[in-house]
Amino acid sequence: MDFDPDLTYTSYFQHRGKAANARQRDNLELVIVHARGEVLADIDMIMPTLCDDPQYHDFGVFPGVFQDTGPKGRDAVEANYKEMFANGAYFIESSKDRAVMSDDSLVTEGTFRQIITADVARQSGFLSADTPQSPYYLMTARQVVFWSFDEAGKALGEDRFVLHHVIEPLATDDLPASYPEQFRTA
Repeated sequence: MDFDPDLTYTSYFQHRGKAANARQRDNLELVIVHARGEVLADIDMIMPTLCDDPQYHDFGVFPGVFQDTGPKGRDAVEANYKEMFANGAYFIESSKDRAVMSDDSLVTEGTFRQIITADVARQSGFLSADTPQSPYYLMTARQVVFWSFDEAGKALGEDRFVLHHVIEPLATDDLPASYPEQFRTA
């Protein structure tokens, strides 16, 4: 399977030329570090990119749930990342097709893919009675992410909108070579 988690941060590189000034460049570079920390499951890389009281607003992350489900506050955000790293739900590939930036914000739009175990898919509400059974699933969606930054250049959090989920069974033999061994159940 062709799956490149590094796109989650490297797909920002193509947008570096859009930064009109140092503030915009700094904001973009901060988000690149943040996204790389997500790919590496490195909480010590992620948390310094955030303000003291980050607010995550997630809409449409779970099927049929349209209200905000994002974590609020530093402890909740850190706990959310740690849980996703621990259960394997953060094996992602997020490509940024479009980016718009100002001195105080960055907006990206693109395709999001995530490999999740059957347990995570079930807990997240992605499986129905007629979903083919599999130890793994590939979830694909479109997403738009709004980033805002404080005066110190830290991210205030993320406002994320996820649209058009598609969930497909994924055979163990189709897992990418880079899929972490600790989440291989079969």
